[in-house]
Amino acid sequence: MKIYVLLISALVLMISFISCGEKKDGPKVGDLTPLATGFVESLVKEDFTNAVKNFDSTMKGVMSEAKLQEVWQELLAQSGSFKKQTGVRQTQEQGFNIVFVACEFEKSTINIKVVFNNANEISGLWFVP
Repeated sequence: MKIYVLLISALVLMISFISCGEKKDGPKVGDLTPLATGFVESLVKEDFTNAVKNFDSTMKGVMSEAKLQEVWQELLAQSGSFKKQTGVRQTQEQGFNIVFVACEFEKSTINIKVVFNNANEISGLWFVP
């Protein structure tokens, strides 16, 4: 009988330790989806100053605010007006964190691929059909 009480007590103690370690609020460690979706929201609002603020030095050299605005306007011209974000997923490739933000436009669906370096700066950007 004492063995059963000890086993049950140990089981209850283990479960309580496991449940105390869980975090249910806020983003997971390494979750860059809020940064990526915020970036897309800046594009939609045409707030290109805010959109480029998280660019790394290489991206700042190749994609100025004006160039980003031009690219966004071309995307809108081809795909129609922005409707909504429909999904998001994060992956890793070659040491980079990549977030795909699926977006519905008037004429098509586009995945905006936002690549982050280890400092959580945007180091790459693609618009993938």
